[in-house]
Amino acid sequence: MKQLQLRLPDGTPAPATDFGSVPPGTSTPTRELRLVNTGDEPITNVEALVVNDSLADGEYRVSLNGVALTGEWQPVLAEALAPGAFLTVQESWTTPGGVTTTGADHGQLRVRYAQ
Repeated sequence: MKQLQLRLPDGTPAPATDFGSVPPGTSTPTRELRLVNTGDEPITNVEALVVNDSLADGEYRVSLNGVALTGEWQPVLAEALAPGAFLTVQESWTTPGGVTTTGADHGQLRVRYAQ
């Protein structure tokens, strides 16, 4: 079976990220996660993208395996990711300066791989 799971560096499953209130003109510290092959087969051709609700009032920023993700599918690993191996994920939130109204906003990391 092929399966990927986001985990904390200690190996426990990663809870949903909540960056809390991020004042205009600031960014959160980077949070490190791991995208782990928790299946029993190698996974190849991993691609990922980031979806943001709105860039005007904040941006969910993610790099996966050293690739800064955008809103388009990008390759992050062409060779095989062995069972138990992982890719490093770095995530943060940035609120642009000049934003006068803040509130809940959302971003999402999406990952796909060759079946």
